[in-house]
Amino acid sequence: MKMRINRYLAECGVGSRRQCDEIILSGKVFINGKAAQVGNSVDSEKDEVIYQEKRLLPVLEKRYFAYHKPKGTIVSRSDEKGRPTIYDALKKLNVENCETLKYVGRLDFNSEGLLLLTDDGDLAFALTHPKFEVKKVYFVKIAGELSEEEMKIPVEKGVVSEGETLKAAALRFKFFDGRHFCYEMDLCEGKNRHVRRIFEAFGEKVIQLKRLSFANVKLGSLPYGEIKELSQAEIDGLRQVQLSKKI
Repeated sequence: MKMRINRYLAECGVGSRRQCDEIILSGKVFINGKAAQVGNSVDSEKDEVIYQEKRLLPVLEKRYFAYHKPKGTIVSRSDEKGRPTIYDALKKLNVENCETLKYVGRLDFNSEGLLLLTDDGDLAFALTHPKFEVKKVYFVKIAGELSEEEMKIPVEKGVVSEGETLKAAALRFKFFDGRHFCYEMDLCEGKNRHVRRIFEAFGEKVIQLKRLSFANVKLGSLPYGEIKELSQAEIDGLRQVQLSKKI
């Protein structure tokens, strides 16, 4: 079956078609020993496609997972400091061909909670594209209490941090656990350390940060450090997000 090279790479789990075009332009993809060009076509049965010194074969059936990322792991394929990555954890969980799975968005080293994983590159790209404004919900624990007026600022005006204006879609007080004040924050964008920087703008250091949901998928009762396949209803919900807007 013939198809464009960017589609072939996407079906092999390399990334979205747009991301694959950029990889092709970098000169790292080879078709039958020759550097690939954007717009080339390949025959999945006859042609040999090499990327990062490995032959790529299409993923026949896409996989979709929810993973309860534990604190103290890096959302990356490798870490220059030698810290454990989510892929190290996935191997210990005996997830087959985990290297083909892509993480959807990031959680920093000290954060925990819901992380989506898939080899559907186009869906992963859509769910993280700023134009889609996909809602994520976070549980946040801090030592101090924000006033009602302070809670309005990230939602209505945003806070300035490192030259950027950071906004939240919503901020709700949940409860006081006897020592700490606990909140939920909704985000429809995701800049580096977004949640932590908003609270730091009020002089508060985040003690615990956990992602509770991503679009229609909820962390629910998924055990800490465990992984599960998404239900068909959850997958269909994510695809509706993908189809709701065009980039």
